Amino acid sequence: MSSEGLWQKETETSRMSEGSDEEELTGIHGAVEQAAFFTWNNQYEDALAMLRSRKDTNPRFACEWAYVYVIKTLMSSTNEDRESLLGHFKLADSLASSTKYNEPMFAIAEDSPTDVLSKKDAASLKKKNKKSFKQNKKNAHSSGQLFDDSWKLECDLIYAEALLMRAILQLMMNSYLKGGINLRKAWGCFHSLTTIVEKDTDNRIPYDIKMCVKYGTGVFYTFLALVPANLMKLLSIIGFISDKDLGEQYLNEVFESNTIRSPYAALTLCTLYLFLPTGLGNVEVTLSRAKVILDRMNERFPNNTYFNGYANFYHRKRGETQAAVEAITLADKNAERAGIVPLLIRYLHADTLFMDQNWAGALERYLAILAHLEKTKEKFAYTGQITLSVAACYVMLGNDGEGMLWIKKVNSMYNPKSKNDSNSPKFSNRVIANPRLLPLTGVFMLYINRDLAHMNAEQGRRVMSELNRVTAGKDLSGPEAENMLLLFKGVIEKGCDDTKEALVCLRKIIANEKTIAQDSMILPFTYYELAELEYHKGHMEEAKYLFEKGLKIKGDGNETLSNRYAIAMKQLKRKMQELKKM
Repeated sequence: MSSEGLWQKETETSRMSEGSDEEELTGIHGAVEQAAFFTWNNQYEDALAMLRSRKDTNPRFACEWAYVYVIKTLMSSTNEDRESLLGHFKLADSLASSTKYNEPMFAIAEDSPTDVLSKKDAASLKKKNKKSFKQNKKNAHSSGQLFDDSWKLECDLIYAEALLMRAILQLMMNSYLKGGINLRKAWGCFHSLTTIVEKDTDNRIPYDIKMCVKYGTGVFYTFLALVPANLMKLLSIIGFISDKDLGEQYLNEVFESNTIRSPYAALTLCTLYLFLPTGLGNVEVTLSRAKVILDRMNERFPNNTYFNGYANFYHRKRGETQAAVEAITLADKNAERAGIVPLLIRYLHADTLFMDQNWAGALERYLAILAHLEKTKEKFAYTGQITLSVAACYVMLGNDGEGMLWIKKVNSMYNPKSKNDSNSPKFSNRVIANPRLLPLTGVFMLYINRDLAHMNAEQGRRVMSELNRVTAGKDLSGPEAENMLLLFKGVIEKGCDDTKEALVCLRKIIANEKTIAQDSMILPFTYYELAELEYHKGHMEEAKYLFEKGLKIKGDGNETLSNRYAIAMKQLKRKMQELKKM
């Protein structure tokens, strides 16, 4: 069956299940649904062709045009792409603001105006239309008639969506002031829209709009469950209260609705299930939820890249490296068939080989990405991480000299405009200041990528053997090198279920605490790992003490680790309350 046939079949099935009229397939939402299908199926030119003629005049088309590029450029994740996306969403929110009092633009007529007005003419027309809109609304209420303001609601929604996406992009680019301001505005918009939707007991609001509102609100809640704790504190000050459970509920409803935001909701849910730390919980629970979504989305969009890419993370978190390689290889091939150079996917492919301890294969792929970036002069979001990974590969291959050369390149190669790359120079600077840390670089990368925590016992034993090999005969004297080695050995033993040996390693670090620098990663990560072990042994008070003490130490990696602390401490508090009731 052709792509168009697949889209038509699934859309008809969805609408039949909602009991909606066939007319709902016409107009802008029908066109946008087809464009959304093409987008997720790696048919970007087909999607853009559906939207091109009205992207400069119709806010819904402008918004979806921007979303096409969101999906297309996530694979490259460059500064240039993110700057371009800001412009696309700015156009969408400007159009939404300027046309919300116009005559409804739901229908697509052949003679629809496509001319772009000047700013002066647009402002004048908006003022005139707003006056007419208010008068018509007043007349309708006076005569006891219902007033259809669906178009204004649609425009308010588009404005909120575009503003939220701009805020997320700005935060990802370390522009915290602009991002914070836009995030606050977007939250106000979605809060108002959600209130309107909840009051619609007569179902006057179109189903598509309701699902878009729930998607935006759900993204807001779940995205903020993933942000660093220091940013969450700022958002709490401006009045935002996170509600991950409600956000997850909204997103699942949107995912099941088969509307234009269903695949976006699916991707957000998978991000939540695969990347939000599980803390003291059972990782298999969230992985099973992700698996249901991934299977359905990979069937629905056979040529997609993202859900195959997320399947890679699913398998890595289960220690299934061969299946992870197969998933990321398919994601890469699908992107290449669409004419895209998927830098992010290729980076993940290299990381998967690194987790599989295929050091030479990983090195070849990391270097290929850097060669591409050198040629194109693009600013990739993870360049510093890749540079560190290259150094790690050389170390694991026994070439410490080349490894140190690459460590020294991190400061000049990392991306200062990318939040994803902000921690790269911190570790490289420590190695430069203390070269005794160099042999630990390979296992350090496995640890910060969270691959070390998800290895099975056989993989863990292989890593331990590799760690012993690259450190044999090396000078690891001094508190930082000695205790970092103990941390990594303790974590490996913990993953291999050798709790006794893990405790020995981690408790040695605590005994050495006074000799360890407070700004190092060692102490906060050690306290976290030790607290988890004590929790699973049933020692709740001891776990509480360790979590509270470790949280106060602001070492390297604190932004990421503080989220894990916050989640684990909430779970611990809940567990202790349950035990008191027994």
